[in-house]
Amino acid sequence: MTSKHLTRSFAMLGAAAAALGLGSVAIADPADRSAATRAFTLTPSTHGNPEGVAADPRSGAFFVGATGDGTIYRGALGNPGVEEFIAGAAGKSAVGLKVANGRLYVAGGATGAITVYDLASRRQLAAFATGAGGFLNDLAITPSGDVFVTDSFRPTLWHVTAAQVRAGGGTPEAISVAPEIQYVAGQFNLNGIVPLGERSLIAVQSVNGALFRIDLERGGRRIQPIAVDPLVGGDGMLLDRGRLVVVQGSPAQLTFVDLDRGASRGTVVGHLTDATLRGPSTVARSRDRFLVVNADFATSTTPFTVSGIAANDGRGDGDGDDRGDDDE
Repeated sequence: MTSKHLTRSFAMLGAAAAALGLGSVAIADPADRSAATRAFTLTPSTHGNPEGVAADPRSGAFFVGATGDGTIYRGALGNPGVEEFIAGAAGKSAVGLKVANGRLYVAGGATGAITVYDLASRRQLAAFATGAGGFLNDLAITPSGDVFVTDSFRPTLWHVTAAQVRAGGGTPEAISVAPEIQYVAGQFNLNGIVPLGERSLIAVQSVNGALFRIDLERGGRRIQPIAVDPLVGGDGMLLDRGRLVVVQGSPAQLTFVDLDRGASRGTVVGHLTDATLRGPSTVARSRDRFLVVNADFATSTTPFTVSGIAANDGRGDGDGDDRGDDDE
């Protein structure tokens, strides 16, 4: 995750975004916010660039993963420091994170590992291997507890069942996304993913900004592009009260997309940026805040931070629930 290859890939995604004119879109004025942005600092910032974030609506805590060694940090809205929670180790990496039902799910990037922890005890509950050559980027947890993980380098969606999580292991199902989703070699392809329900998902392809609806049917799957303006560099996503929130790294912003009833078409309805954003990678919602991880792969300036931005920005209202915190 901290390799020169990764840095070059993010730079190319930024250049592609500029070429498509995304830098000229209307951006919400930070001065219009009803509450100031809060900056949360990873302490210590010694475990590599942060990447994933997940919020726990039960406790109000949020968790951030480090790419260098898989360290998991824990933070709270009332504390500016985000401290070590689960120790990392050589050979580990924490890229995508999700929280559901008291468990923390981790996608391990180039390690090919999917790991599940119990938040109360910090104990590892389950681990799954997908082999070498891929990049496990983000996860979606369905209402029944099934896990779907995007692979940015292999045209595959990985599936772990709730029963396998309870058992502590097993062989993940490899669901091909080819030929409907055409992967570009050496680039980041499928990335952020959110569940629409038990057997339907939305995923973004970073390199070209395409959105896809993936329906998992008995004996197969159906993949359809969603008609929407390209979200080039699209990374982490959040489904917040029916509206899709997509993180884009260049320009550094959140993009808000309204989906039609069938999730076959989307309309970009707003953007939100903030002076604290530095190469943002993903987003979660905790109460009245969007928590945006500043991965900052371009400069890796420490200390690393998470931006807590008032959640009514760019959306027209500020009321909401925690729907996106544990099922984004």
